[in-house]
Amino acid sequence: MQCRNITMFAVLAAMALVPAQGAFLKSLSAKSLAAVAVPDPSCATGVVSLPLGGKPQSCCAGYCGECSDYKTCENVRGQNSKNACCATAVYEQRCGKAAANVCLKKCSEAVPPCIMDKDEIKIVSPKRNAASNCTEAVPKWRTQAKNAVAAGEKLAGEYKAPAK
Repeated sequence: MQCRNITMFAVLAAMALVPAQGAFLKSLSAKSLAAVAVPDPSCATGVVSLPLGGKPQSCCAGYCGECSDYKTCENVRGQNSKNACCATAVYEQRCGKAAANVCLKKCSEAVPPCIMDKDEIKIVSPKRNAASNCTEAVPKWRTQAKNAVAAGEKLAGEYKAPAK
């Protein structure tokens, strides 16, 4: 009985930590990507800012939680995180604007914090979709179903059951 109580306590304690686990795993993923210096063009290990005024989006570090100019973005987890978590500061640190030794590259060349490529997200309309032939689909399906039933009935008529 005592062992069961201890097991239940351990399970409940683990379940309480699950919400924090997502941010922790993202942080670990970002560290491992940074360690091998693999670019992150889709900002999978960071947090993307909202698009503002035609500027490229910023990709903040994964531990930031969000990528905007919120009140405490300069001091996340007790460290100076202004140039990693504040969207405007990250954008101002882009290469060509900031000093070469501190500039942030595009995400296709670096890990977060970085600047998203302006043409990164493209929504391409398909040439063909369900709306283009919605009035033709039902009659076509009914014709195919009718032909399939007719072929089945023809084969059933030709089939002779073995004599008993």
